[in-house]
Amino acid sequence: MNITDKRFRLAALTAGLLLLGSCSGSGDGGPAVDRPVDGFSHIHALASDPEGEAVLAATHAGVWRLPKPGVRTDDRGPSLVGAGLQDTMGMTASPDGGLYASGHPAPGDQPDLPAPNLGLLRSDDGAETWQSVSLLGQVDFHTLDAAPLGEGVRIVGLDSGTSTVLVSDDQGATWSAGATLGAIDLLMNRQEPDIILATTQDGLHVSDDAGSTFAPVIGAPSLLFVDPGPGGTLVGIDASGLVWTGSEVFDSWKRHGMAPGKPQAMAYLADDADGSAGWLLVAGEAGVSATSDLGATWEDVATTSH
Repeated sequence: MNITDKRFRLAALTAGLLLLGSCSGSGDGGPAVDRPVDGFSHIHALASDPEGEAVLAATHAGVWRLPKPGVRTDDRGPSLVGAGLQDTMGMTASPDGGLYASGHPAPGDQPDLPAPNLGLLRSDDGAETWQSVSLLGQVDFHTLDAAPLGEGVRIVGLDSGTSTVLVSDDQGATWSAGATLGAIDLLMNRQEPDIILATTQDGLHVSDDAGSTFAPVIGAPSLLFVDPGPGGTLVGIDASGLVWTGSEVFDSWKRHGMAPGKPQAMAYLADDADGSAGWLLVAGEAGVSATSDLGATWEDVATTSH
């Protein structure tokens, strides 16, 4: 089945979807202050901002900018990016420098939608403003991933209403429906995007046909979230907060440290070109924590207002 949608103009989005504010600047001052900020809660996804200077958190009330872990900064905790307060359920960085997201309008925004779903949104200015790409009023993606595909970008997402994996090979303009799967997180192989991992309540699953079918990964831990990890590995976290790394061919897995609290979102942000060093960020009810040693030690990045 193919789902084809015309692009919607930015003017069709209401002011609540236009993120017109500005980000906090950074400098070489003292460390960030870890304190709760009103409205910063219910974190659904984490990603690096396009410039690699901060962390972006998709929340129940818009997208927020967080200080980058390990960097001394003048940023004083989370700050809302732009003015939009949409419920941003899924968000991922694109290899072409953009961001993709999905979710629901803010209360009172776009009451004329056939369903309160934002479809696929794209930002080219670090989440300051968003444009509708497709599926407006139809689909709410609870997880998204983007990977290079030739000269373009492939996007994969889970339609939360039908538990269907949807794949687009033209930056979200048109979509093909794949398997029906209770996926929590989706991850494409950056070199072979036909290979897609899915974390589920029944364990880790893999597809080698661009999401058309999935099979269990025998011997893999039951992960909640998974990402490309250090040195060409996979890194993931299970429901208990235990950090795992595994080979890209899934034949070996290693246990590491424990995250503080129950994980709600996770992202691995590489600090160098080959990804051999970086930070694992984990969001929980209390906020966002980061580790550079796979969970042996943690530092607080931001505290939620619950």
